[in-house]
Amino acid sequence: MFIKANRLILCLLLMLQISACGFHLRGNSQIADRFNPLYVVNENLDPALLKLIRAELIRSSAIITEVAESSNRLQVAIKPLKNRKIASSNLTNVELVQLTMNLQFSVQSGSGEYLLSQLELVQSVEVQLDNANVLANEQTILTAQKGLQRKLIQSMISRLSR
Repeated sequence: MFIKANRLILCLLLMLQISACGFHLRGNSQIADRFNPLYVVNENLDPALLKLIRAELIRSSAIITEVAESSNRLQVAIKPLKNRKIASSNLTNVELVQLTMNLQFSVQSGSGEYLLSQLELVQSVEVQLDNANVLANEQTILTAQKGLQRKLIQSMISRLSR
């Protein structure tokens, strides 16, 4: 009984110290104030990807505007790089493929000055494909690409929070 009470008191003290030091768990980083308000330039972006970028920015406390003139402009380009076959097995008819995507972004002020020069992020994921089921392979690749896009966008937001 005495040991359980000591453990409980120790846990409470530890939790109080963590909250006292200012540590809080958060889902996303917060965008640095110098980048707000943001206008996302959508010249070459797929509408679904643009929607995802805006949603992730809003979750990270970015102020998104529809007016480009007086706002900071976020230029984003995401493109898949060449897929690389890592391994294959004729016995099981399975192959391992590495998918790679590239995200380039920059932030320019309303006056045309670069607040953040062109940065490039690259992410990869390995996907196992069953050559006996080609339709499932397409879905697997699409799901992996969406996951890579989300990771790249979150990495971009992490950079924007500094």
